[in-house]
Amino acid sequence: MADRIEAEGIAADSVTADRIAVGRVCALVLAGGRSARMGTDKTLLPIGDGTMLERAVAFWRSCDFIESVLVAVGTQTHFDCLPEGAIPVFDLYPGCGPMAGLHAAFAQTDADVLFVSAVDMPFLRRDALPPMPVGDAAVCVKDGVPEPLLGAYRRTALPAIERSLARGDRKMRRLLDCIDTEYAALPPEAASAAGNLNTRGDYLRALAGTPPMLVCMGWSGSGKTTFLEKLIPALCRRGVRVAAVKHDAHGFQMDTPGKDTYRLAAAGAVCTAISGPNGWAVLARERIDLDGLRQKLPDADIILTEGHKYAPLPKLEIHRRETGKPFIVHDATLLAAITDEPVDTDAPQLGLDDVEPCAALIMETLLPDWGERHGDG
Repeated sequence: MADRIEAEGIAADSVTADRIAVGRVCALVLAGGRSARMGTDKTLLPIGDGTMLERAVAFWRSCDFIESVLVAVGTQTHFDCLPEGAIPVFDLYPGCGPMAGLHAAFAQTDADVLFVSAVDMPFLRRDALPPMPVGDAAVCVKDGVPEPLLGAYRRTALPAIERSLARGDRKMRRLLDCIDTEYAALPPEAASAAGNLNTRGDYLRALAGTPPMLVCMGWSGSGKTTFLEKLIPALCRRGVRVAAVKHDAHGFQMDTPGKDTYRLAAAGAVCTAISGPNGWAVLARERIDLDGLRQKLPDADIILTEGHKYAPLPKLEIHRRETGKPFIVHDATLLAAITDEPVDTDAPQLGLDDVEPCAALIMETLLPDWGERHGDG
């Protein structure tokens, strides 16, 4: 039936006559929200090797007990960007949130059980899933609060869902009180996997990783190193331990020909190290990505990297009018534009000398609980 919808342009509210034949146990990704707090469509935000929607669909397809993956797209807005193998369902109660998506999946398919997740749960994992429900539903509980968007629902819940929507009540937690619901506490080690990325700050923190990594990028001559030379002390004054990484796309040579470490490397050593009373250094002759590098660096509260402009990480873009080059980053990975002229972005714009406001923005966005963890909050 999904093919017929696309080919004939059938209205979403008319998709009621026949049901799509799917497996008995299906997954439902709720992707039809307005993303009001994020400020941009969550489904298409890049994270890892794909978008949020692609990541969600891939997770459920990796679960061997899931027979089909459905995507509640709301209206046809997201229809064209569905990953291969995903089956769209369309709201019959437009604008009524996740409950309308759950209703649409049961109304338009013959699924008996739906395991449900929101599209903005990119770190979902198997041990965070609820059990197969014995009654009408089983939902996860995080910090004592039920999470109805991380649950499993049987078709037996459909009459209660329809009654709630008909009377204009779209609160999922109230629905749980009207049906036979089991509650499963999330294990502590899996609690973070069930987190939602609701705001731009949530998204940037998720991209940044642990410890957070922030890219300082821009065209040659824009002043990246100069800005970092001022930003690092501003962060250090706040007690933050900063690691810095320089990207050299053309390769580099740290050893001096004729020196001992150079001779040892020339003899075939895969890495050389040197240590002394004021520090140590390791030079490894292998490729390494930023995640691998993050694991090898000494403990730091934040890692600032100069370059890596295309890395899927939060970014500061340094933009200087005199370079004559266009502004580069126009997506949600931009933390701030550091610029001497207005640029086309919804992210904060700071001047080339606005080091303290930039440091405060970094603390607020990427290290929001730093003070509490270090006894300052």
